[in-house]
Amino acid sequence: MIEANVKTWFLLLILILTYNKAYQQTEDKKTIWTVAWSPNGKYIAAGGNQDVLKLFDGKTFELIKTYPVKDVQLSRIKWHPFKNILAIITQSRTIKARILDLDKGEWIDLQDLKSSFRGLDWNYTGNLLAVSELEDAVSVYMLDGTLVSRFLADPKAVAGLDWHPSKNIMVTVGSQIGIYSHLGDTIKTFQPRLEEAFLLCVEWHRSSDFFVVGDYGDLENAKDKMVQFWNMEGIKLNEIKGSTVEYRNIRWHPDGKKLATASDALRVWSKSGELLAQSKLTEDYLWGIDWSPDGKYIVTSSKEGKIIIWDENANSIKELK
Repeated sequence: MIEANVKTWFLLLILILTYNKAYQQTEDKKTIWTVAWSPNGKYIAAGGNQDVLKLFDGKTFELIKTYPVKDVQLSRIKWHPFKNILAIITQSRTIKARILDLDKGEWIDLQDLKSSFRGLDWNYTGNLLAVSELEDAVSVYMLDGTLVSRFLADPKAVAGLDWHPSKNIMVTVGSQIGIYSHLGDTIKTFQPRLEEAFLLCVEWHRSSDFFVVGDYGDLENAKDKMVQFWNMEGIKLNEIKGSTVEYRNIRWHPDGKKLATASDALRVWSKSGELLAQSKLTEDYLWGIDWSPDGKYIVTSSKEGKIIIWDENANSIKELK
């Protein structure tokens, strides 16, 4: 019975995230799931179901180069904090997750990676990379692709993870919130709601006093999509709503005073959860989101494959081609 329930839950998870192959091969082929501005401001990287990783100039917004990633769903990309190095993670049993050194033009495979999902992040010093494996595990790697540790981090699935701003500990989200050391020691785990829910994304505030999670809503009724503010002790500090679809990704402004969320609109919130700006509602749901390093712009990616540059007041400036 337990095994059957887990299988049922995981099937529901797959449907929630629209990751079945039939959908990918038709309408979903356009989707760009992830976008990231490099910390030095030189590049914007984006990828999804389009068989390529795209690299744009971070100033002119012109397309510079594409890297083939055939027949995979590129679900998240993360820039190294100091170097022209990019980590990618896919939902595939071929490419899985890799590290791209832009200066050398070389890919590094991660040793003994059994599968991959969508959680991906570098630690604050840039010497460790954490990736989530399909269903319940997290693996931690060194910059050269050597495996450091692998541990179970969620009873059902790890959809997102984020390293602490100044310590080698991370928070993971999925069916629960978990805080772990880089070696997998459990610091704390807790449920974000009374009803069963699924969390898609997480990011620490730069102060390290708290982190924010975005979710799908409760699994039974798909209602009450939330962004919640939590501290390490498992105390909820705040929650905000406003979206009719799941909060797919979230990013703090570089100075920590604003939070941008991607869902049925681009929304910009204050640190205390007050809505400051919002774009028009759209059925071309937003997935990827990031701030420019100077905090003047936001970049988003969408279900229909659009990459848009916005100002900090959620006004559209340019679509990248």
